Amino acid sequence: MTDPDSLRARLLAARVVPVLRYTDPALAAYAVEVAVAAGCDALELTCTIPGVADLVRVLREKHGNALLLGVGTVLHEDQARDALVAGADFLVSPGLAPGLVESAHAAGALCLLGAFTPTEVLAARDAGADLVKIFPAETGGPGHVAALASVFPGIAFCPTGGITRQNMGAYFAAGAALVGMGGNLYDKAAFAARDTAALVRQVGQIREEAMHHG
Repeated sequence: MTDPDSLRARLLAARVVPVLRYTDPALAAYAVEVAVAAGCDALELTCTIPGVADLVRVLREKHGNALLLGVGTVLHEDQARDALVAGADFLVSPGLAPGLVESAHAAGALCLLGAFTPTEVLAARDAGADLVKIFPAETGGPGHVAALASVFPGIAFCPTGGITRQNMGAYFAAGAALVGMGGNLYDKAAFAARDTAALVRQVGQIREEAMHHG
């Protein structure tokens, strides 16, 4: 397992983390395939995917350490344990899930805790979160992130929820260190048609644009 500092540096360098939230494991596996082909080197697979730990295990065997694999929507200890045993590099919770940071750090993994208010950001920092996920980002928008970033300059923020190709630049300008992008990452028609070439091109362009922002 790599050391936490290099894991954190790699995660921050990714700039855009695909948040793959599916209830069908086959769809999730296809979404992963597209993201990897487009050059994404960090992925978040949410606990809504049935057998998410199995998917992490398969991807770890296939890609080794070339991929940073995160498990998201982690709400309790059992989910955290399964994800870490499967080889997750980072855990993501939409809120301040107790005990998550300790579990992640004990396994040599990172932990992103969710927060929205300044008080929650402080609590996430005090709990030892490596990054703070601002969720849901869209209800506060880039202005909300900018306000938080101005009073917490030492914290790396990852806004998630409603991030699009069109608005991600505003979030980076507001001080986001990276963004989580879910359903907006893939063109819905192309995904339904399994137009892999079009999807890979689109995701690759989004990654490219993210690299050039702030």
